[in-house]
Amino acid sequence: MRRLGLLLTAVLACKPAQSTPDAGAALDPEDSKALLAEVDRLKDQLKDKPKTFEILSALGNLYYDNGRYLEAVDAFRQAEDLAAPVEADEAELRRRGVKPAGDLPSECRRSGSEYGLTQIAEVARNLDPPHRLRCLDGALEMALAVRSRRGNSFYLIGNPDSALAEHRRVLERAPDYPESLFFVGAILLEQQKIAEGRKYWERLLKVAPDSPRAPLVRDTLPKAEEVFKPHGQLPAGHPPIASEPTPQEVQNLQEAVQNTQRTPELEKGLDQLLAEGEKDLDEGKYQDARDAVVRVMPMRPNDARTAAALGGAMRGLGRAEMAQRTLAHALQLDPKQPRALYEMGKLRAQQGDKGGALQSFAALQAADPKFARSHKVDDEIARLR
Repeated sequence: MRRLGLLLTAVLACKPAQSTPDAGAALDPEDSKALLAEVDRLKDQLKDKPKTFEILSALGNLYYDNGRYLEAVDAFRQAEDLAAPVEADEAELRRRGVKPAGDLPSECRRSGSEYGLTQIAEVARNLDPPHRLRCLDGALEMALAVRSRRGNSFYLIGNPDSALAEHRRVLERAPDYPESLFFVGAILLEQQKIAEGRKYWERLLKVAPDSPRAPLVRDTLPKAEEVFKPHGQLPAGHPPIASEPTPQEVQNLQEAVQNTQRTPELEKGLDQLLAEGEKDLDEGKYQDARDAVVRVMPMRPNDARTAAALGGAMRGLGRAEMAQRTLAHALQLDPKQPRALYEMGKLRAQQGDKGGALQSFAALQAADPKFARSHKVDDEIARLR
């Protein structure tokens, strides 16, 4: 992966002199778990090292792909901060009525690990306004992905309001950005703003009919009222959903999680909370399941059972891509995790992949026959044949 390769370069550049010469060379840039372990090992050296937009984007993606969503939020925030002046320059050109040139100058293309957003923005200052705008547009495409994925990270830590805000900002710059059309629509539908949510999903089908999300949207729109049923009000005394945390709050929460003493009482409480989420899953209460599991995830970011439950909740809520990623992460941690196999089978069936679904269900029957029987996997298989 190119972005992970960029991050690897930064990690190795920070390698302490006493490290063995081949310590970094043995790392595979495609092995995100090993790369994350190296980042964690060198966190003190990396902390104060200047990082480019591309490095921060890669770091955010690395945290995101490994289920460490709080850290992803903060890494993506830092990337957004670096992109902000370039975004402001682009917005000013558009305010002046400048139209982008059709061709992208060669000096406006990223190259290697040392020529990215900052360098391109500097070069753009010497171009005529149309080519300058075209240059900035191209350079900022990655910034859209950063903001979009930060929105997804907020959703996964239980903050849909900040997720919605991030995706709306993406649409301010790129009104037809498919990923954000999908998520704004989905969050609004989940908030019972059915008419408004429909508009975003209908727009998605119009501007990106071949999007990977389009089949799910086409299938769900006719039954949106049923799929997005109300889940009730928060109980009396329940704290409101928090607004977007400040960088210091994110850091404080990360440190609190890292410094929390893992007592038997705490582990028992996490087990009970996860069991409640799994029970909600089995009863089709996907939002309740998600709300329970996201409270466990920061304490158990690399637990296959927790990831499987979160993936199941995402599947039930129609978040197919998140479900796919989270379930794949669970099966990477434990290829025989029963709920992950079950939910992956259900997800593949929903996506029309009958062969893949049958393969997942067969693997589940071999791995945990009791779980397969209790979840009526034979019936699932019969429906697919």
